[in-house]
Amino acid sequence: MYNSFAKYEQDFRQWKDADFPDVGPLTRDFLEHLKALGKLWAHQKEAIFRAIYVYELLQMRNVLLNIVTGGGKTAIIGAIISWLKTCHNIHKFLVLCPNTIVRDRLEYDFRNTKVFREFGFFPSGCEHYTNDLGLHLMEPGSAPQGILENGIILGNIHQLYPSNINGKRNLAYIMNYVEEIAIFNDEAHNTPAPEYDSVLHLLSKKVKFRLDTTATPDRADGKTPDSKMIFEYSIADAQAEVPPIIKSVVVYQPKVSFVQLTYTSDKGEKRTIDEMDEEFEKIEKGLTSTQWVTDPDPMRKQIKIALDRLDEQKRRADTLAGGKYRPILFVVAICIKDAESARDMLEKEFNVKTLLVTEKSDEEDREAARILGKKDSPYDAVVSVLMLREGWDVPEVCVILLLRKFSSRVYGQQVIGRGLRLNVREEDTQEFCAMVDHEKLDHQWLWDIVGAKVKKDIVQGTLFGIEDDLPPKRKPQILVNPDLLIQIPEPTGDEDTNFLDDLENIEVIQDDYPNWKEILAGFEYGPEVEISRVEIEKVLGQKLADETNFIELIEAPGFSPEVRNKPEENNEIILGEKLKGTIRDIGSDLLAEEGIGSDELGYFYGVLMDHIREKFLDGKTVGTATLENMKHALNHRHTLFHNFKDKPGLVTSIVKYKKELNYANK
Repeated sequence: MYNSFAKYEQDFRQWKDADFPDVGPLTRDFLEHLKALGKLWAHQKEAIFRAIYVYELLQMRNVLLNIVTGGGKTAIIGAIISWLKTCHNIHKFLVLCPNTIVRDRLEYDFRNTKVFREFGFFPSGCEHYTNDLGLHLMEPGSAPQGILENGIILGNIHQLYPSNINGKRNLAYIMNYVEEIAIFNDEAHNTPAPEYDSVLHLLSKKVKFRLDTTATPDRADGKTPDSKMIFEYSIADAQAEVPPIIKSVVVYQPKVSFVQLTYTSDKGEKRTIDEMDEEFEKIEKGLTSTQWVTDPDPMRKQIKIALDRLDEQKRRADTLAGGKYRPILFVVAICIKDAESARDMLEKEFNVKTLLVTEKSDEEDREAARILGKKDSPYDAVVSVLMLREGWDVPEVCVILLLRKFSSRVYGQQVIGRGLRLNVREEDTQEFCAMVDHEKLDHQWLWDIVGAKVKKDIVQGTLFGIEDDLPPKRKPQILVNPDLLIQIPEPTGDEDTNFLDDLENIEVIQDDYPNWKEILAGFEYGPEVEISRVEIEKVLGQKLADETNFIELIEAPGFSPEVRNKPEENNEIILGEKLKGTIRDIGSDLLAEEGIGSDELGYFYGVLMDHIREKFLDGKTVGTATLENMKHALNHRHTLFHNFKDKPGLVTSIVKYKKELNYANK
């Protein structure tokens, strides 16, 4: 997401250094009070200063703070509520969130004005304003009169949706009886949902100021909130602080030959991890109802490695932090059935008391999830799918076991964020979250983001000491010379998106192939012809326009044997990954050629891989095929592409008849 504040950096610094000129006396007093508060981190004050600057000097009304999980967003919201009430005569504050888990966390911080009292946000003489900040919780059964009687209204956005009775009534109360309001939109990356966006647009008539907060503004679908980002405080920034603000991350990957990831569906179908890409994509998008379960052997080995890490974390908690916290294990499963299997294995085979939290869980289990790690919680582990992703903040999560693959940067960071909150603050205790991953899940992009140290070849019983080496300290990204920023002007004029006139004369002829499987079966690839080596015998040089007609023979260039023997061509794993990547690229290009979106890539990739197995791999999977078969398939990649290109409409038919079949089966 674009940082809208970059061009104001220099002016903002001068404003701070000059003790906040050009603002009202009440705001200046508030800022001086805030500067002296010892409980706020520097980045929290920076975020608050920026929010005040853009409101008072730049007249921005919808802004966004991008702050890492564990970076103290609730305290920032509390400070800005205090400023708006003290300095701008705004007395009604709506705090919105996407789900009940986030709502419960916010309720804990705002109930009985906890956050205002703990931080002392109101300057001397203004403490009585705290009495006006009672909390009304919008939830099923709550009377809307509480909206008028309390200063802070908290609830899930669904409690304002006109599509339900409660939502319509709550929204009507605000629109009819509240004169002006400030909105705090927590976990704001959810905002682009149409009804969410519609409610915010309707409320904008009453809104004096809206502050969005999130750790992941860029969503998996490419959409972002409509507010302007004015501050970024990333994982790298937080890990660079002394003392640290969040945990570091250490990744433990089992030896690939020791843990071979295999899965079984509810129909008894078996697959290796190499054959699960399409399924993982569907699972991540919530498109599949297939119940794939990790097979018992790899699940057992990974759980054992995770429990080794849990034992180590318990020793660290006792030795380095004096037993101030109780580490727990968080297991992230593929689906509910997979989660149930993991829970059963933890309890029956390893005797670990385990909580299962899924969308089927009742309120009692969700409450149990909130007190994990506390003395009155009986659990040492919790298993979930994606239910515990946003807003579930249990600092005692010190080990995370990933039984599933993440492709989405958003989902991956949200899950890792559950293990980043510190248990011991304001001390230089080096806490870290132990991630049990698998090399075959291809999560290196995620470990790069969080600056993790990756330990490979772990097997059951591999143990590490209390002083195990941590990731190197990261360096913060600091804008040193804001005056050297290059300003890019805002786009002018509206882009003409009406291309219909240009397209109306273009005729696209595509055939229809309801029998597309027969067409694919009839593809022929012929004998394999590969130019694998070119040797130059000699180079003939001739001097032009020379009366002597001189001819010079030049020595042939030498041949490098290293070129002939590429090491990757003799490695099954590397060649398998190359083949899968090549087929994925071909699938992406063919879909684009026929104007089909990438959301069909997972399905079409599966069709292509089935075709490759039939034609080149003797019916075997990439994980079990021979090197020669995989080379054979790669050498025919261009023929494969042109076979499809020669039949316009074939790719469209493959997608079309899959959808019609799915529709008919519903």
